[in-house]
Amino acid sequence: MKKVLFTFVILGNFLLMAENIDTKKTMQALEVSMGTIQKGLLYNHRGILKKGIESLKEEIKNIDSFIIKNDESLNFNAKHYAETEVKALTLLSSKILEDFDSGKKEDVMIAYEQILNRCVTCHKLIRKW
Repeated sequence: MKKVLFTFVILGNFLLMAENIDTKKTMQALEVSMGTIQKGLLYNHRGILKKGIESLKEEIKNIDSFIIKNDESLNFNAKHYAETEVKALTLLSSKILEDFDSGKKEDVMIAYEQILNRCVTCHKLIRKW
């Protein structure tokens, strides 16, 4: 009986660790994407900027890799919030490239700042900072 219980404990810990690894990989990829966008802006290089935006759009689709728990006391649907944020971030990142191509550098920086603000807000709400 102890061996069976021990096996379930080990398996459970392994599964939790695997979920945390997926979340960590996704967050690291998002960080790299944002850094690439920033690098493209600093160097005024469309290719780097586009690479970062494409990477960001791809990585924000991985919200299923997060352990999202609804806070019942707040009547908050974290999964729905995350899905809504993915749509908003996709539009903002597309706007960055459009504004960059149009020479609207100030609008590019505003959109980039809005993306960063949404990242921080998500961390506060979903990741319970």
